[in-house]
Amino acid sequence: MTTRHQVSLVTGVLILAIILPVILSIWLATQQAKEQFYSELDNFSVRVLARVQQVADQAREALKEADAHTATTCSPEHLLTMRRIAYTHRYIQEVLWLREGIPQCSSLEEHQVSVTFPAPDHLTADGYRTWLTSVSDLGLKHKMTAMGSEHHVVMIDPVSFIDVIPLGHEEIHTLLFGTKRDQIIISSKPLSAAVWEKIKHLDAETLTLDSTVYRLHRIPELGLAIATWSSTVPLQNKLHQQLMLWLPIGLFTSLLASFLLLRLLRRLRSPRNGMLDALNSHAIQVYYQPIISLQSGRSSVRRRLLAGGSPMGVSYRRIFLFRLPNKPG
Repeated sequence: MTTRHQVSLVTGVLILAIILPVILSIWLATQQAKEQFYSELDNFSVRVLARVQQVADQAREALKEADAHTATTCSPEHLLTMRRIAYTHRYIQEVLWLREGIPQCSSLEEHQVSVTFPAPDHLTADGYRTWLTSVSDLGLKHKMTAMGSEHHVVMIDPVSFIDVIPLGHEEIHTLLFGTKRDQIIISSKPLSAAVWEKIKHLDAETLTLDSTVYRLHRIPELGLAIATWSSTVPLQNKLHQQLMLWLPIGLFTSLLASFLLLRLLRRLRSPRNGMLDALNSHAIQVYYQPIISLQSGRSSVRRRLLAGGSPMGVSYRRIFLFRLPNKPG
């Protein structure tokens, strides 16, 4: 490879050494910021899911206790048992006993109420029925979640599912909805109809809309989905922090690589390398002429004649004199 080709190659590598580390540092900063931001949203979803599981487990426990009681239906002993269950279980608001979907008595009332529960929205793998309903014996139009066995039903306030505080300083909101009928169970913040339509038909995990990032996690075994969202302002702040970390590293790498490559480039452009390249390419011819001493008849000095063409097409000659060792002839 000639010196010219080496210089071209090093120049190209020099350009890449200047640009590539900076671009790579910006890309790494962006990826790290997104990863941290999405991780916080996902961790919040995991904590909400853990709360949902905790509430569901407590509801199952309450139903097992209610079903285990052998007293006569709606007797004082039965009512006392249901009151105790509602009192000792944190997330249980009310315990009902149903016959053909109609409450016969509850932990709050001793008389039959004239309401009928609809068909369940979902049937769990272990045989429990679940509802999202506003049916109430109190005459209130307030949505509640319910889980029931064959006869007993426990009522749960949906707020219990999302009563989770974010670990960081970012404001994170969450939405819990049923996937079978696309019913919103509870939301920490009202959503517009347009956003809700996009979320319930979202196939991917991430949606960015109007400077807000939405993350969706589906739970098929429970027939639920959890959506969490936050403003992109925390993402921009994290990006700025990551740039402050990675950009100086990229700039330092660029400067160091540029310094080393410039030294190599300067060495390749030295006169010595230019002469060697000309000799190797036969652009210069070397002729030796001995100079004979008339007194001794010996050749004590030789004249080296370099002849060749310049890049401009003009021939040139250089004469170098050097003394030979003292030996005959």
